[in-house]
Amino acid sequence: MLISYLLLSLALFLFCFFKRWHLFCWLSYSVFLVCFLAIIPLPGEDKVKYTAPTQVVFRFDEHRFIQLTGYGCQGRMYYVDDQKQIYYELARHSAEVLTEPFAHMPEDYIFVPLSDYSAIDFSQDGGHSFETIHIETYEGMGSYQPTYHTVENIVVMNNQFFLKDKNRGIYRSPKPIGSAFTVLSATNEKYLEGHRQYKGYRWTDQPQTMPIMPANYPGWQRWQCDPSLKQPITVYNRYEPLIKLQAQLRHLLGVTEEAKHEKETN
Repeated sequence: MLISYLLLSLALFLFCFFKRWHLFCWLSYSVFLVCFLAIIPLPGEDKVKYTAPTQVVFRFDEHRFIQLTGYGCQGRMYYVDDQKQIYYELARHSAEVLTEPFAHMPEDYIFVPLSDYSAIDFSQDGGHSFETIHIETYEGMGSYQPTYHTVENIVVMNNQFFLKDKNRGIYRSPKPIGSAFTVLSATNEKYLEGHRQYKGYRWTDQPQTMPIMPANYPGWQRWQCDPSLKQPITVYNRYEPLIKLQAQLRHLLGVTEEAKHEKETN
């Protein structure tokens, strides 16, 4: 039926055009446009696209966690405390999750190692600000750097960082007093014992075993990440207003069959 209306209005328009009947020419052209709009197929589906997913990769407790935005468990990393409204960017891109066992009490001192253990993001004020500290590599005549191949597990409690390495034993940060924080192993401490900054109460009580987390520890025992996760977003059909108008025109013209709409190809 609509095809007949379309052809009839087109023929009437051409006839009026050659006869120079301007009023009828405009009327027939308007009818032609109405019929054309009522019959033309329009893209008729919302599209689903995917963007970089955001997921919690480590949780200190109910309110404090580390969040990662990116594909394949790599991307932009944040420390978040939704109770205190803290949202601190630890890495703008290329941050990776830790694969080793990791337990961290929810305290003011926060230690977040880089995945290659070349540095540690460190906060003394509950995540309001962070600085970079390092795991000491100097050992007198040489150096040694823990890696994800040698790190066995990490524990943070009583505002101290403890790391167990299969080759060098336990690394630790000093007791939470004073400034100039670094992370040392027993071997490092032996070679640096003559330096004033590594003397005193801060460096007493070298542990022989890794601390054990209390039974009421509210956080996770290791980082978690789904590398296959995708974040779907719906791109709503931009032709929706025209589709509604088309339905009204078809109803006006007495056409009960719904129009078939095409899928967008891009």
